[in-house]
Amino acid sequence: MNFKSRKFRIAVVVSGVVLAGILFLVSPFFHVQEIIIQGNNRITNSDIEQRLGVTRTDNILLLNTSAARRRIMSNLYIGDVSFRRDLPGRLYVTVFERRPSAYVAHMGNFLVLDDFGRVLEIRSNHQETLPLLEGLHFTSSRLGEVLDVSNAVDFDSVVLYTQLLVVHGLIHDITHINVSDPANIRILINYLEFHVGGPSDADEKVRAIVEVLNELPDAGRMRGFVDMRDTRAQFSLQLLQ
Repeated sequence: MNFKSRKFRIAVVVSGVVLAGILFLVSPFFHVQEIIIQGNNRITNSDIEQRLGVTRTDNILLLNTSAARRRIMSNLYIGDVSFRRDLPGRLYVTVFERRPSAYVAHMGNFLVLDDFGRVLEIRSNHQETLPLLEGLHFTSSRLGEVLDVSNAVDFDSVVLYTQLLVVHGLIHDITHINVSDPANIRILINYLEFHVGGPSDADEKVRAIVEVLNELPDAGRMRGFVDMRDTRAQFSLQLLQ
């Protein structure tokens, strides 16, 4: 056998190995056999799987995860998505949901905002127990975008208090948060209005709200306000008839 014949045989063998490898990779062995969705609370598995657009006959190695990510994130309640392939056929889809934290009244409807002021949805009525933000001035309210407020500092204060109220488990007890006076933000829980001032010492003030509610046995029926704008002074409770 001459050198050229030997070289031809080697090329044929290599081509056969490559072809066999390609056929193996696209064989049913690598079909998506199981889709595991995790991290979701509000969004159903069926909604995510529908947006994912993957069937049990798709090859797990050839999935276009970038396109799948865009489709899933078309639901504004989903902030991010990650994928992990567990060969040969298991696909993990982990979603990170945005959490609705407040309403803002706008043109006869209610804007649903997340913790950062992003508009998640426009509703005609209240469907959840979330605080209503009052006194917030904004010029733009597009779905999927953060509210374009006229005073970003004021809105940052609202976001800060909203996040802290979530952390301390009070967000669903709040009726209104009034920010018409940025120097005196007012948080209404049941019939008690807490005057917390601006963003300074926000965590200390929210912790104090928790203590006040725990110490007052009739806090759910009391009408009045608590002045806690100055954390150096003793907080005063003034009841209303």
